[in-house]
Amino acid sequence: MARLALEPVTDEELSRARNMLKCNVLTQLESRLVLFEDIGRQILTYGKREGTAEMCAKIDAVTAQDIQEIARKAITKPPTLASVGENISNVPAYEEIASWFSH
Repeated sequence: MARLALEPVTDEELSRARNMLKCNVLTQLESRLVLFEDIGRQILTYGKREGTAEMCAKIDAVTAQDIQEIARKAITKPPTLASVGENISNVPAYEEIASWFSH
């Protein structure tokens, strides 16, 4: 994450990421269950359904600068930590984890 904040992704990395995301999204939508869940989520959230062409266009519109800006914001905010289980004694203290992001 720190690398993303300091230097933009290359054109090749961005192209690969876009293609992987579009492939994953479109493959998932081949399942009727996922498709209907997606339709419901979009209508409840946005009041309309976005087509696959529009979704792919939005993915293609993401720039290296967009990714860098999000990474910068993410590493300047305090981290969120959650632990689940009976024995969390091996989980580092919040202060230790927060220090990993402050350098």
